[in-house]
Amino acid sequence: METSFTNHQINLKVMQRIKDLKGFYTHAIATLIILPFLIFINLELVPQFHWFWYAILAWFIGLTIHFVNVFIISKNSFKRDWQLRKTAKLIGDNINLESEKYIQEQYFLKAKKQTKEIKGFYIHLFVNMFSLAIIIWVNLKFVSNFHFFWFVLIGMFIAMFFHWLGVFGFDFLGLGKKWEQRKIKELIKNYKA
Repeated sequence: METSFTNHQINLKVMQRIKDLKGFYTHAIATLIILPFLIFINLELVPQFHWFWYAILAWFIGLTIHFVNVFIISKNSFKRDWQLRKTAKLIGDNINLESEKYIQEQYFLKAKKQTKEIKGFYIHLFVNMFSLAIIIWVNLKFVSNFHFFWFVLIGMFIAMFFHWLGVFGFDFLGLGKKWEQRKIKELIKNYKA
C-alpha cells in the first residue's frame, strides 16, 4: 500500500526531524561541557591513572551513533516512511489523518507531553535540592576534611542545566521557536520538491 503524504503528515515528519536535530545538538553541547569536567576530576583526584580516556571513547562512540542516526539514517527518512506506511496499514484506510478530530487529538497529546516534561523538571529540581542538603550534611558531619559535595553540586547543576535546556531553554541558544519555524519551512520545501 502506497501512502500519499498530506500536509499534516509532512508537518509531523518535519517536527520529528526538528526534535532529532535538537537532541543531537544537546548531546554535542553536553559533550563539550562534561568531558573537560571529567578530565579535571580525574587529573585532580587520581592523576596516576588516566581513566578519562575511557569516558572520552565511550562518549564519542555514543555521539557518533547519534550523528549517524540523525544526519544519515533519519535524513534519508526510510525509517519514518516505513513507520507511516505500517501505521496506516494497521489503522486501516478508513481513517482520515487530516480530520479535525485527529489534529486536535495530536495537539492535546503534544500539550500533555509538554506538561509532563515541565512537571518532571520541577520534580527533578526539588529532588536535587533535597538530596544536596542531605549530601552536604553527611559530608560535613562525617568527612569534614574533604568537601566532596562540591563535585556533587557541579554534577547536579550540569544535569539540571540540560534538563532545563530540554524543557525551556532552546530559545536562549537560538534553537527555539523561530529556528524551528525557519527549519520547518526549509524541510517542507525539501520534502515537496
